[in-house]
Amino acid sequence: MTKLHRSEWLTEIKAVMPELRDALNAEQGLLAFEMGVFTRFTQQKIAQNDHDTVERCFALALKYYEGGNTRLRDAIDTCYIEDLDFRVSKRTDPSWAWDLLPPALQTLHQAFHNP
Repeated sequence: MTKLHRSEWLTEIKAVMPELRDALNAEQGLLAFEMGVFTRFTQQKIAQNDHDTVERCFALALKYYEGGNTRLRDAIDTCYIEDLDFRVSKRTDPSWAWDLLPPALQTLHQAFHNP
């Protein structure tokens, strides 16, 4: 079976989250920066308590992590999952978002933040 690749991820993310199209296009084909756009978007939706959008973000990340080629899997791990912030503070409690994060992605996050 052919592994999913960057162009498929971009096509799907732009279809599912069209508000990201311009920001993704501005990154000139650099996957790490495109993933940064996705990370910032997800983090913003976590801060806004937008459960539905966060769940869609995580489902998309899981799909392309599990089925992606090596470059895409590495980018999701190191440029997306590792940069998500689930810390509770006086202003925010994103624990609900952690609970939505699929176990496979939780494992990646914990491996980086709690080796």
